[in-house]
Amino acid sequence: MEAEITGENDERIGLYVYDNNDVEHWIEMDFDGEIKYHDTEGYPKHPSDRTQEENEHGRQARRYAKYHVYRERGYETMPRHENPDYLAAAMIALSGLADDSIDEQFGDLRKQIESHYDGSTVELPFEDAHPDDPLVYRKDLYLSPDPTTVEPPLVDQYADVVASIRADSEAVLTESDDIEHQLLELVSYQDRLDSELLSFEVEAVSDMYTLHTDGKTEQTTEPTAPLDREPDARIELPPLDIRQFDLFKLLLVTNLSCQVRDRFLMMGEQPPEAFQHRGFGTYRGTVKQQINPMYEQYYTFSGSTSNWTPTSP
Repeated sequence: MEAEITGENDERIGLYVYDNNDVEHWIEMDFDGEIKYHDTEGYPKHPSDRTQEENEHGRQARRYAKYHVYRERGYETMPRHENPDYLAAAMIALSGLADDSIDEQFGDLRKQIESHYDGSTVELPFEDAHPDDPLVYRKDLYLSPDPTTVEPPLVDQYADVVASIRADSEAVLTESDDIEHQLLELVSYQDRLDSELLSFEVEAVSDMYTLHTDGKTEQTTEPTAPLDREPDARIELPPLDIRQFDLFKLLLVTNLSCQVRDRFLMMGEQPPEAFQHRGFGTYRGTVKQQINPMYEQYYTFSGSTSNWTPTSP
């Protein structure tokens, strides 16, 4: 993916985006990221006339355009919980939390996930939902300070530090798709991560809320926001047997790392190496990986990955 900003006035900003088929897209957006104009001569005009892959290339171009404008101009063109810099900040903040703080702030999430596997009754907020239906449990995170004020961008800093640790440790860190195993190994280098990266705090978390789907329609509960502003990150986890994870905190960090992966993939980009791991990331990314051959099924914790760049089959 490539992009070039072509102009900006008092109302909006315009740019060219070249997708992974080298098709040019002309896009204009407001400073909040709302797309006002999108055209291309590389695909049919009407979405119904395009293939699934052609439509996805168009969506990737729009997502990449928003990210490019954010990086080049600093405008908040995407929701914070979709921004890789905010997700990296959340990873750093959670990594520094003590276990009792994790239990206090995320105990409701852990209890709900465990209820699917410990034989207890699974309580769901929807009358027509069954515990075996597709479910995603969420909690919103509010961070301080603002991670977008640092240079270079935080997600780049995090990726560079992890790459440097791997190089200096002479491949002590296992080369594997097992993200939890890699993160466990990184724990021994926590002091270095703390010294080379800005610290972030979890200012507040929302109560747990739930998304349910029957495969055709979706329904979700809404959290009570603890602060009067947009959340900075969002934990998204399906029911899974957390006994396979040594630390619940690492499962939370794993989810955020996989979310960074999904955000790059859905922009048509290869994720930085530090985030090239398997595991459940975003709900939307998981759905795409299930139905669109352009994406591998990165959301599964087991298996291998042959390609980290989404391409047409």
